[in-house]
Amino acid sequence: MARSPQKPKPKSAATRHNAGHDTHNAPPTLTKAHLHGAMAGALAGVMATLSISHWLAQPDPNLVAETMPAATTVVEPAPRFVFDTVLPNEEVDLTPDIEPAELTTDGTHTADYLLQVGSFRQEEDADRRRGELALLGLEAAVELTNGDNGRWYRVYMGPFASRSEIARARSMAAQANMDTLLLKRESP
Repeated sequence: MARSPQKPKPKSAATRHNAGHDTHNAPPTLTKAHLHGAMAGALAGVMATLSISHWLAQPDPNLVAETMPAATTVVEPAPRFVFDTVLPNEEVDLTPDIEPAELTTDGTHTADYLLQVGSFRQEEDADRRRGELALLGLEAAVELTNGDNGRWYRVYMGPFASRSEIARARSMAAQANMDTLLLKRESP
């Protein structure tokens, strides 16, 4: 008996579908439908963002009427300075020969001007200050005073004959970081 040639067995549908194509390792492909969906989603997001920002930017008319007071402007007058117009017309005589009336002798009594350069509880501190002034070329004396607040040793310079001598002594003491106090004593 002669055998008829056998037909090959048909392959299953899954085998036929994957035959010749390896889809597991192939990169995904984008279709027009994918692009249209992405564009529609982006457009919807932009429109939602714009509508929300527009809604948030709109103030509540009831709220604005109740909380916003009427705008008022207060204009303060500018200060007037006249020194820049007055001072250039003034003349100042700075010659050292002119003495104030208080330092000149009128015959009845005179005033002595002293500079106090320190006041100390301990006599040693007062002597130290007098020595510092002597190193600057200034003559000073220590005077003991008793008052309601106790015993004090005060360091004085002077009396001075002119304002320029006072200014010179004050300047030298200030350069040495010493504070001074100008005192006027009436002398008989």
